[in-house]
Amino acid sequence: MKKQLFFQSAVISTILSYLVIFAGGLVRVSGAGMGCPDWPRCFGRWIPPTNIDQIPSHIDATSFNIVLAWTEYSNRLIGVSAGFSIIILNIIAIFYFRKELKLLSAAVLSLILVGANGGLGALVVSSVLDPFLVSLHMILALILVSVLSYACIESYKGIHLEQFKDIEINRTLSNSLIVFWILIVIEILLGTGIRTNLEFISIENPLLSKGELLNALDSYKYLHSILGFSLLFLSIYIYLKLRNYKLYIVRFLGTFTLAMIIVQIFLGEMMIFFELPQLTRLFHTWGSSWLVGIIIILYNCISNEYVK
Repeated sequence: MKKQLFFQSAVISTILSYLVIFAGGLVRVSGAGMGCPDWPRCFGRWIPPTNIDQIPSHIDATSFNIVLAWTEYSNRLIGVSAGFSIIILNIIAIFYFRKELKLLSAAVLSLILVGANGGLGALVVSSVLDPFLVSLHMILALILVSVLSYACIESYKGIHLEQFKDIEINRTLSNSLIVFWILIVIEILLGTGIRTNLEFISIENPLLSKGELLNALDSYKYLHSILGFSLLFLSIYIYLKLRNYKLYIVRFLGTFTLAMIIVQIFLGEMMIFFELPQLTRLFHTWGSSWLVGIIIILYNCISNEYVK
């Protein structure tokens, strides 16, 4: 029952953390990054203003947009909810799993990461969306969901020991998953960097067409596509190695990973050639972030001993 409680808490924390990434992406595509020009309050209030008369005199009222303000503030509220869920996870870990270092370490590290990323969020606002800080903010979020995904699968293994007793350990495949995780994080950051540069170029050259904007980017724009197809070949290899595994979760996630990579490449190429809705870009990034956690689960299933 105690491990079940930890597992449920870890799952809730993971889901909320992914919702934070989704909300952060929504802020990005909607241009709501400065929807609240201050932090942690919004226009000097704990509840964002609903009309311009509620804005304090020391803040420029012309920067107020109710939709953007509430979009940005919703991101913060979900972040706070994720933070509280991780605090609860740590309480459970400290009370019941002080001697199980894998679970305790995952819980404590997730708390450190969510706290650090919350503070970094304040710096992002105060720096007026500095690209480096935005990228670092994303990296910490991806590491956070990776740690929480590890906590989920490790506690799940503790509940279902019999499923993992005779699991095949394949070191080559395990190393491939490590490479996959690193490459998918780089791929997400490259995509974020390309979008940021496109926005800057568009602001400075508002008359440029989409094709001209792409041509104005440095040659590193091709790395995103090249790396994407490299991930496709790697995901095919992983799928072929996992399709006959005894555990259903391993087979399913191997198939899901390949399918997700194919969908992501398709969406990415479509966004280059067609004017798709901004939400397409949001789901493109968010879907990629799912793979970060999935790879951690796969790696843990096939390369580590089960929790005793």
